[in-house]
Amino acid sequence: MGHFRRRLWLPVVLAFCFLFPGFAQAGQRHPKAAPQPASTSRPQTFGIDDYSITSLSDLAFTPFDSSVTYNAGDADYFRYVTSSGGGSLVTGAVLPAGAVIDYIGLGTCDTVGLSFTVMSWEVDAFGTFQPIGSLASTAHDAGVPCQTDYNATALGYQVLYNSQRTIQIEVAQSSLAPTDGSVRFSGVEIWWHRAVSPAPAVATFNDVPTDHPFFQYIEALAASGITGGCGSGNYCPDAPLTRGQMAVFLAKALGLHFPSVQPPD
Repeated sequence: MGHFRRRLWLPVVLAFCFLFPGFAQAGQRHPKAAPQPASTSRPQTFGIDDYSITSLSDLAFTPFDSSVTYNAGDADYFRYVTSSGGGSLVTGAVLPAGAVIDYIGLGTCDTVGLSFTVMSWEVDAFGTFQPIGSLASTAHDAGVPCQTDYNATALGYQVLYNSQRTIQIEVAQSSLAPTDGSVRFSGVEIWWHRAVSPAPAVATFNDVPTDHPFFQYIEALAASGITGGCGSGNYCPDAPLTRGQMAVFLAKALGLHFPSVQPPD
């Protein structure tokens, strides 16, 4: 991936843009996009929209190439690039298939502003980079120099993810940023939630047409193998549920299992 390295130092206005789905181009990391503001306010989470957070410590990041040198602060061990002209540190992230990424948090100690940029991609086996999001650090108050910045608008990026895809995270330190440790980064947060798959175009059950209010959710149960319906090609959406049927639904949905070999008494 070394040829992507040369693109990191495009004009600042491009490097600090948010990237949205739909701009996938093999061999290009920084498609043009309208810049959007960052926020130091943590995203709000409620009810079914509650988020899971994958946190990536600065200790997980390594140099993008062998020419980049880096160090850690004596007080907090947060990392920063010591190479003249800046540089990048990278790592991977593991999220479940179908996860929807809404927010990326960039933890930095940055009273200057724009010292760091976090960039994230979903990459396939052919080296095609699908941009997920990009965020630059804001100027933090000297009294509280270490803060986390978040994108102000939800990304809504759904991870396709399979054995041929990976999530890659890069934190680039600007060529204009000081290299004495006065600015440094602490890590990256990925805020994601699960989502029900979109409804198919054709109905599976005779009694649950595409315009049925529960069509999407019943189709999701059928596609995942949780239900096969009530027989004769029907689902019987208005029929009561017995405790036995409930056991089947829950056991299949949760993937309940137990060891085949029991320990001795």
